[in-house]
Amino acid sequence: MDIDGIEIIDGTPIVYIKELSAIVCSDLHLGYEGVMAENGIFLPKINLKRIKELIANAANERKPARIIVDGDIKNEFSKVHVEEFNELYEFVNFLRGLGIREIILIKGNHDNFVDRLKGSLDIKIYKQEALMGNYLFFHGEQLPRREGGKWLIMGHLHPAITFYTKVGGKEKMKCYLIGDYGQRKILILPAMNYFAEGVSVNLENVSELAPIFTKLDIDSMRVLCIAEGETLDFGRIADLKKITP
Repeated sequence: MDIDGIEIIDGTPIVYIKELSAIVCSDLHLGYEGVMAENGIFLPKINLKRIKELIANAANERKPARIIVDGDIKNEFSKVHVEEFNELYEFVNFLRGLGIREIILIKGNHDNFVDRLKGSLDIKIYKQEALMGNYLFFHGEQLPRREGGKWLIMGHLHPAITFYTKVGGKEKMKCYLIGDYGQRKILILPAMNYFAEGVSVNLENVSELAPIFTKLDIDSMRVLCIAEGETLDFGRIADLKKITP
């Protein structure tokens, strides 16, 4: 699905921007399973494996020159956990093996202390936001400061929608959100992290989760859900709220 030069790679939380020769994703939260294990929650180590599979498929078809991670490449707030350190290096080496020449990180609120590794990782790191061509990338825990660009692209929210079945079951789907921010368009990316189910934008009040939502007409935002191998247009959040019990 192509929207004004942004290709949403069907069935994935990854977009491709031809103008920048870049694949873009957000909220990987590498090292997640290791951090959770320290807190007594033991999960199968599948997050990085799944991320690599999705990126490999996207990169092999489109041959991007760069990847832009729009915040939260790691998970721990207060340090770089050993599992994060190991997975960061594995991830970067994997990207180099795909022929991706430039790795760009827009720092998110989970990316403390990554700057200490940028030399050894050989990645570019931007604090909070970066303007590239027609696109202003920012993670989302702060309002964008720069002017310019036709599109704002952010992560942070982990958007999803929730449905209830006739027998009371519940199903959640990750989604993209598209809306207007003044004279510019805004695209909110779903989380790449395998375990991040997301915030149900049709059920929960998201206005306090990031300052950008005080500036947006949230209900008018368009919802594009990630399904198996395809992207499904579910219309506006307001319409979904009408049919949600």
